[in-house]
Amino acid sequence: MDTQYDAFSEGVILGGMRTKNDVRILLCYILKSLNAPFSKAMLNEVLQTTALANFFEVNDALAALTDGGFVSLLSREDDDYYTLTDSGRVIAERLETDLPRQVRETAVAAAMELLSRQRVRYGTETKIVKLEQGGYHVTLMIKDQDTVMLQTVLFAADSLQANAITEAFSADPHRLYSGVIDSLDL
Repeated sequence: MDTQYDAFSEGVILGGMRTKNDVRILLCYILKSLNAPFSKAMLNEVLQTTALANFFEVNDALAALTDGGFVSLLSREDDDYYTLTDSGRVIAERLETDLPRQVRETAVAAAMELLSRQRVRYGTETKIVKLEQGGYHVTLMIKDQDTVMLQTVLFAADSLQANAITEAFSADPHRLYSGVIDSLDL
């Protein structure tokens, strides 16, 4: 059997990770580059949306990296998160050039975008207030810890519209923030 390509590669683009070792190195590289805990779901989303590695190979690689002491598992209320250990950091630094530059850049860019969306999503607040004269005020807020980054109040004619506004905002708060910044031509 040819071990040059030993990873299951269904759904992986040409140039993606086709060896188990490359998938492990890429995961270590992502965790090193972002220096932030990432959940299994987030890592899978990054590598699935970019088609750089197969779902099953990502999960197998995370298990192998955890068992080998290259990543540590941190359980939180919402999910289990992976962080790089010192030995994992050494692997990532020594072997990162084994990965094509385009793969490294694509994976890190996708991971940074996902991390940014996650941070914004967790820093949002919405409030619906029924008005005496009819209609509703819908307050939408994006916070970064204690700093308010954006706050706006919109008028909604009825409760269905008010709820639709909060649901759309909650699904993608980054879109509103980016839209406001883009409209200001900064």
